[in-house]
Parts: sequence; C-alpha cells; structure tokens
Amino acid sequence: MSRDIRPSAERIWADIEALSKITDPALPGWTRQALTQADVDGRHRVRESMQQAGMETWIDTAGNVIGVLAGTAGGGRQLMLGSHTDTVEGGGRFDGVCGVVGAIEVVRALREADRRLRHDLVVVDFFSEEPNRFGLSCVGSRAMTGALGHDALGWTDSTGVALGEVLPTAGIDPARIGEAVWDFSKVTAFLELHVEQGPHLEELGTQIGLVETITGVSRFRALFNGQSDHAGTTPMSRRHDAGCAAAGTVLAVERIASAQRDAKGTVGSLMFTPEAVNVVTQRAEMRGEFRSPDGTWLRHAEESLTRAAAAEAAGRGVTVDVEWSTRQEPAGLPGGLLGTVADAVDGLGLSRSTLYSGAEHDAAVLARRVPTAMLFVPSRDGRSHCAEEFTDPADITAGVTALAESVLRVDAAGGTTS
Repeated sequence: MSRDIRPSAERIWADIEALSKITDPALPGWTRQALTQADVDGRHRVRESMQQAGMETWIDTAGNVIGVLAGTAGGGRQLMLGSHTDTVEGGGRFDGVCGVVGAIEVVRALREADRRLRHDLVVVDFFSEEPNRFGLSCVGSRAMTGALGHDALGWTDSTGVALGEVLPTAGIDPARIGEAVWDFSKVTAFLELHVEQGPHLEELGTQIGLVETITGVSRFRALFNGQSDHAGTTPMSRRHDAGCAAAGTVLAVERIASAQRDAKGTVGSLMFTPEAVNVVTQRAEMRGEFRSPDGTWLRHAEESLTRAAAAEAAGRGVTVDVEWSTRQEPAGLPGGLLGTVADAVDGLGLSRSTLYSGAEHDAAVLARRVPTAMLFVPSRDGRSHCAEEFTDPADITAGVTALAESVLRVDAAGGTTS
C-alpha cells in the first residue's frame, strides 16, 4: 500500500538533533523537564515543525501541542498519533521524541506522495508525560481524556509549592486546564511509536515490537516523623530515627517487587531532615512506585508496603503517613487494531514480536477512551532514561515507515479495527 510513502531518514534525524539542542545546560544528558523553559521551547519547536509540514496547529489549555492534517471525508473522523518531548533529568534524545518526530514525518511523507487520508490526521505532543516534580505523569493526556482530577492541582513538591501554582510558568492557566477534554467519539484509533526502553527487541533481533499490555503504576509518598537528638550522646536504644524507618521501607519495596514476576518496585527520592551527620533524623520523605501488568497484584503491593512502613515506624517509635498519589491500571491493547498494525509490519517485510511494556505511556491513558496500538523500535543495550539512550537511525526510520503503513491501513478500514 505504501510503496510511494517514503519517510526521510535525514529529516527524522535532523528533527531529533534539533530537539536535542534544546536542553538545560546545567544538568547532565539531554534534560528537558516539564515546567521548565527548555520544555516550553521544545514544544514551540514541535509546533513550528508541524506548521512547516502543512498542519493547522495550536497549543491547548493543558499544554498539548496539536497539529491537524485535514482528510477528505466529511463527518470529522480522526486518526491520532503522538507521544511526548519532555524528558527525565539526565535523559536521552529518543524517549518520546521518536514518536512525535515520526508522526510529523508521516504527515510530510503523505503530502510528498500526494496521498490524502479520509480521516483527519491529528498529531499530539502531550504535555508532561514523564513524572514531574509533583509525582504526576501523563498530565496532558489525562487532561485530554478528562482523567485529570481537580485535586491534582493541589499536589505539592518537596518545598510545599502546588502544581497549580507553577502551571502558568508553562503557559497553562490552571482554571482552564479542564477545557482540554477531546471528543474521542470522533477518533477511530490512536497510534504511538516509541523506543522500547528495554533489551527484548535487540535480544530477539526483531525490528518492530507490538505492545499487548502497558504496565499499571502505583506511585506513593511516605512521610516519617521521628525525633531530633544528638547523634553522639543519644543511645541507639532511645532513638526515634525517621531515617532508619525510611531505609527499612526502601528495602521493603525491593522485597515486595522481587517476589512477583514482571513486577518492578523503585524508590527514586529519599530526603532526610535535618541534613546533618551529627543529628538523629527527625523527618524522612520517600517517593517511589510499583509497576506490574497485573492490577490485582498492584493492590496487594500497596497493602504490603503500607503495612511494612507502619511496622518499620512502630519499631522505632516513629509515625508514618503513606499517600498513594497515582493509581493507573494496566492497559490491554485491542487485538483487532493490533492485528491491523501487524499486517502493516508484515506487508513491509519487517520482522516483529509482541511484548509487554513496563514503561508508562500516554497510550495507556488514551487506551481507556479509544482503540490504541503501540509500535516499539529497539533500544541499544536496553538503555533508557540516561544519556546513553540510543536507537539506530535505520531502526527509527523502519518504525516510522511501519507507522505510516499502519495509518494507511486503519484509514482504509475505517472504524472496523476496535
């Protein structure tokens, strides 16, 4: 079908390189975190690329950058593509970026070949996909699907500042963020191209990964309160050390996750107050998460961790409060759409395999509203969320070609892929 649709490897790489130059020079790797000027600049760069590709563009009230290439049929039916361009601190050049750049290249390739879709083709660079400093991920896609609760605006960072207070720095009015809700009754399917961020495709030697399930996530913050005392004069038996209670809970996260296949448990932030080697810790704050394709197990992990934290605290005369800030159920992706994408990959002569994604994606949020598919391309050595993250340009181009072919097949099938 798409012999005349030829994405340009040179354009794709130039777009990736251009975005990689928009980074915080004070931080390692390629750092373009949400709610920073670098992220604002990056999203405006994406909008310019959309405009140059011939799309009508705007930035919605949740910070999502949206581009539309009009189709030929009436009725406003849509196909949606996209991913994100924000990064973690010290991140890489490819996570999310390949999906946004690749979607824009599909538009360019269609126009170069003078191919018109029946559907309107909607491309989205979703705001704040990565967990921001408030512990909230997929902000833009949650807002677009109506899943962003108003209480999220009150979530605070480690300094006590609320998310709603800093959204204006990214050009977002917190009072209007709810206006970003999209009419998904018009959307036939959402497709997201992404780097795998793991080793499986490289180990299997396959070019394209088709995702069957996206992980569920339970994210928490635990606050331990003890008692400050002199580190040199207070006997070990008389201490109420919040830091030790937190440290024991860190190991509990590892223990709980290690007992279940495909489960993951991580503590990514641990802060002690006061920060002094000669003072028994009065207050400790830890933030972490569990991930699993099994939603029932995630509930078990939450209960187990809450009990473990309480036991660590009680044994030291410390109090603890565990808050579960993010609960996202695993997302299964529909077989009908997956089959259409698989046919597209096979038709191009590309090798493929199916897999489970342990990473969080905007696709998991959209899958609750519209038929959704994800295509993965290999990550060298399985590395991601680090400066060493790399995907070969030829693999990216193959992924964009598969995305374009999938778009053509879904467009031709209309609404029969769910």
